[in-house]
Amino acid sequence: MEEQYREMFDEVRASSRLREEVAHMTTRERKPSRRRLPKAAVAAAAVLVLLAGTALAAVGAPGTIRDWFAREWEEITGDTMDAEQLDLIDRLTKPVGVSDTQNGTTVTVDSVTVGNSTVWMLVKVSGDYTQEKEFLYHFQGMDLTLDPDPDLVDTPGGYSLDYPYVGVAEDGTLTMLVRFTIDLAGQSSLLDGVRQATLLVDNLMYSDQAMTEGHWTLTFPLEPGEVGTVLTLEEIQAPAMDLETRKTRTISLRDVEISATDITYVQSVEDQKWNPLRCALVLQDGTVVEQSSGASRFRDEAHTQWSSVYYWQVPVDLTQVTAVRFGDTEFPLK
Repeated sequence: MEEQYREMFDEVRASSRLREEVAHMTTRERKPSRRRLPKAAVAAAAVLVLLAGTALAAVGAPGTIRDWFAREWEEITGDTMDAEQLDLIDRLTKPVGVSDTQNGTTVTVDSVTVGNSTVWMLVKVSGDYTQEKEFLYHFQGMDLTLDPDPDLVDTPGGYSLDYPYVGVAEDGTLTMLVRFTIDLAGQSSLLDGVRQATLLVDNLMYSDQAMTEGHWTLTFPLEPGEVGTVLTLEEIQAPAMDLETRKTRTISLRDVEISATDITYVQSVEDQKWNPLRCALVLQDGTVVEQSSGASRFRDEAHTQWSSVYYWQVPVDLTQVTAVRFGDTEFPLK
């Protein structure tokens, strides 16, 4: 158990060289829904993903979202993604092909993968870019708006945008995987129906140097795919930690819902300072897929239900899942 606690406070690791590269950049912050992320925060998001140890070091830019997920799966699990997992990615992913050109540079949303509260967008930027320290490319400003608004409850919540991947293809095209996550407190889903999405990006940067100035607007339908079955647990007793004192105890988690892309649950208002230990899915073959980021907020305006959502590192075919794990404690799902 001691190792589980250590991981909660030591998830971000990087080489001294990488830390020198990003020392001047600020950390990303979550902002309430309907508010734009600050420019510096969006720039730093790419750095946070690097520090978290994702597959950015892999050689060659992925041509499709499917390619990136397959690469990420192998990085996380050590095994290749099987046909069932690949089929899930295909069902969740829709082609887009919407472009906008400013000052001779074309930005294209190639395709999107839509989850319960997460959207991955494969963005390509025309030009001839260098592969040297390619992860330092980013947009100075970035925002995504959705119509209709999926956030239906007037309680403090938020969304974030970051870059799980930034790379340069062999033909010099800049390839970015942009991830949008929103804390919907389990009260709605991005899979409820078609929404109009508008991605707004400003000024292409390399570190703190402007490469191309411009304001690109890309509007496209956000169409949900086939996410499959949602697994539920009415109530479980999970290990949790008070992050201030590092004391541990068992708390009740209610209305646990597990989708292919995330997990949501509710705990009592009195227990809101207690954070359940790191969560993961356990597959039939022993593969473990852990949570990445997450957020918490009140699910109701009367402030009686404290809800949390945590996003899986990659979408998971739930037909292969046997248990959900909090810390070292597993809860069977079949």
